[in-house]
Amino acid sequence: MPQMAPINWTLLYIFITTLFFVTIVINYFLFIYKPLHLPLNKTVKSTSWQW
Repeated sequence: MPQMAPINWTLLYIFITTLFFVTIVINYFLFIYKPLHLPLNKTVKSTSWQW
């Protein structure tokens, strides 16, 4: 039974790590979060300082 050469192990490692990072990048950029609630309209009170 033939054994794998060391270069094949390194190529396999590089292939698996690149596949892993590609799936991470795809999941990060293509996953869309749905908002849990509607955004609330906040009113900002402006104070006029009189010095």
